[in-house]
Amino acid sequence: MTAIQGDIQPIRLKPSVQQALGKHLLSCYPHEACGVLLGAAAAGGMLIDTYVPISNVAPDPLHAFVPQPREWIKALYNVPSPIGLFHSHPHSPPLPSAADLSGLTALGTEFQIYVIGSPGQGDNNVPNFGGYYIDRQFDINGRSSPRLIQAPIYALLK
Repeated sequence: MTAIQGDIQPIRLKPSVQQALGKHLLSCYPHEACGVLLGAAAAGGMLIDTYVPISNVAPDPLHAFVPQPREWIKALYNVPSPIGLFHSHPHSPPLPSAADLSGLTALGTEFQIYVIGSPGQGDNNVPNFGGYYIDRQFDINGRSSPRLIQAPIYALLK
């Protein structure tokens, strides 16, 4: 599915998910939004069919996100389980920050997708999304060294 197996497969968002992500990140602005993504591997990539928003309780929500613990635990026990994490960068492009990369080790192996959103710039104000696969490499001691591999991200047509 990822670069290890050849071409990087796209991440596809159902239209309702794209709308929910955009609505959540804009409603939280100027703070960071966060939540989990539900979906599954599908022919030719991953299909995200549900977004579960989670409150951000970070001490500095302008520059960081910390999922509200009760909501986070509840989301982890969703059926189906979450396969991805979403958060926004309200003041920068949807590219991973150093904090994003260092936080990857805290995510369980069920998390395969990482999506970052940013509010649109200029007159169109349409949110932008960056999609990534979480690739976990293990050292000889079995410790994970995750990294993000950028993937094409598409919203499906209705």
